[in-house]
Amino acid sequence: MGEWSDYFEDFPEENPANWVNGKFDPQLRKQLNSEAAQQAVANLEVRQLITNAKRERKAKALFATGDCPQCGERQLNSYKISETFYLCECQECGIYGAGATHDEALAKTADSIGEGLDWHDGSLY
Repeated sequence: MGEWSDYFEDFPEENPANWVNGKFDPQLRKQLNSEAAQQAVANLEVRQLITNAKRERKAKALFATGDCPQCGERQLNSYKISETFYLCECQECGIYGAGATHDEALAKTADSIGEGLDWHDGSLY
C-alpha cells in the first residue's frame, strides 16, 4: 500500500485540504494558500519594522543606569519612553518593571523579584 500522499494524488477529491467552504476547489485552495503565505511574509516584515522602531526609541530613551534589586549588578537601565511611561530593565538578570513615574517603575521592578520575569523573553515595550 502506498503513502497517503500517493492516495491523494490519485484521488484529490478525497484530500480535505482541497475543499473550501464545503466545495471541492483545489485551484481556489492553492490561491488561498498562496495569499496566506504572502500575508505571513508581510506580517513578519511589519513586526520586524515595529521591533526595530521600538529598539531605536528605547535606545534614545535611556536616561539612567543603577543597581539591580535582584542581582545587585549595576545593570538596571531606566528608560523614559514618554511623559507617563517609565521602564526599568536589568541587562544581567532580566527583571523589569514599568510605571507612570520613574519611582513607580523602580518599585514595580523590586516587587517582581522572584517572579521569574525576564525582558529578554518579552518586554513591556
